[in-house]
Amino acid sequence: MRLFKFLFVVFCLILCSQILYSQGYEDMLVKEVEVENPVYMPVLGLGTGFMNYYGEMKNDTKNMLQGRSPFRLNLYQPIGKNHNWRVNINVLVLGKMAGYETAFPDTSLNLNFKSDITASIGANFEYNFGHLFKGDRKIKPFLSVGAEYFNYSTSTDLRNEAGNYNYFPDGTIRVNGEIVHRDYDYEENIQTIDRFDRGEYTPSNYAVVGDVGLDFKISNRVVLRLATSLHYTFTDDLDGISYKNESRRIGDTKNDMFSLTYVNLNIDLFSDPKTRLMESLFMDISGDFDYTIIADSDHDGVLDLKDDCYNTPEGVAVDSVGCPFDDDKDGIPNYIDSDLSSVKGAIVDASGIELTPEQILATLLQNIQAVERTDVYMIPIGLGWSKYSQMSNVEIPQKFKKLDINNDEYISFDELLKAISNFFDSDEEFKPEDIYELNNFFFAQ
Repeated sequence: MRLFKFLFVVFCLILCSQILYSQGYEDMLVKEVEVENPVYMPVLGLGTGFMNYYGEMKNDTKNMLQGRSPFRLNLYQPIGKNHNWRVNINVLVLGKMAGYETAFPDTSLNLNFKSDITASIGANFEYNFGHLFKGDRKIKPFLSVGAEYFNYSTSTDLRNEAGNYNYFPDGTIRVNGEIVHRDYDYEENIQTIDRFDRGEYTPSNYAVVGDVGLDFKISNRVVLRLATSLHYTFTDDLDGISYKNESRRIGDTKNDMFSLTYVNLNIDLFSDPKTRLMESLFMDISGDFDYTIIADSDHDGVLDLKDDCYNTPEGVAVDSVGCPFDDDKDGIPNYIDSDLSSVKGAIVDASGIELTPEQILATLLQNIQAVERTDVYMIPIGLGWSKYSQMSNVEIPQKFKKLDINNDEYISFDELLKAISNFFDSDEEFKPEDIYELNNFFFAQ
């Protein structure tokens, strides 16, 4: 258990150091504070859904993919200190509901309709149960009640391109003796044809609206709403069947209703944020503060904890990891590079000047004392660097011919490595200068 606690403390210390390491000077001068008395502005929402009809006929809309989905626009303003109440203004456009009725014995009662809600505007009060569920909740239920004013137009599907529908007692629909199916093209306005001797129809009316649903918090400014609303209208004319009809199909005295199941995305664009970043003039480093976290030994503006070159001379420009800039990537920083445009891959001296092949060759042919095998590494050199570079037909020197084990007139890489290994094992009579010559010959082939 003690070991576990010790490891946990070490993990926390490492985590804290990594956080501070990633922050740097600027972030350590910034802290997040809560905004006092923030101003909350109206929140805009946009959504869509599908409608269902409730009246004398059967609902003809089975799911949200059938028919035309309305667009819903809302604007709400939070009320009260804890925002448990809201005032909503809702606009609904391009809604559609449909229904049908079949009565096989009396074929004259086979009816259908489509009612278009061209536009509606309403307002309601909303409660989110904040008094019961405290704290910052990710999911909030709500209830609302209000009223709306809407315009609508009702049509019916009486025929197709071939002629009028004729309904038969067996349930079939026929046109000119042929069995057909409805085309769901509602071409006749019910008010225009007045087939029930009704007379005047009202193209607009009022409704009482109740909503219930859930709000899902995505962020402090974005909320996704899933809800359904029931619209109790003050008319019995949505389907064209009313108790006021004078002939054929006479409805009951109950008013028609419809529901809207919708999804809404509410975005708060204008309110003050709950917290704000505030810059401080000084860092609070009191107490047991580890000053190595903010140390900058070479004063280049990059903390030692993430400085890859912590001995940079003062005043030299550095990159994000504290190393002097090296524009030509030759390994010599700009501030001591005498040639800032060296060819890519060129070998340069300590001043950044490109070495000639002769200079490189002279360096390689120096008499260098033997070293331990573990300290040896090979640097491949190009053809232009070898003393054999002027040979048109490279022939294996006599003293190296015995290394050509497979007699292919070529010293392979494996044969070269074997010769070097035997040299260090004292199994060859070659001298160090012979090994250097062998290396040069290998790359000249």
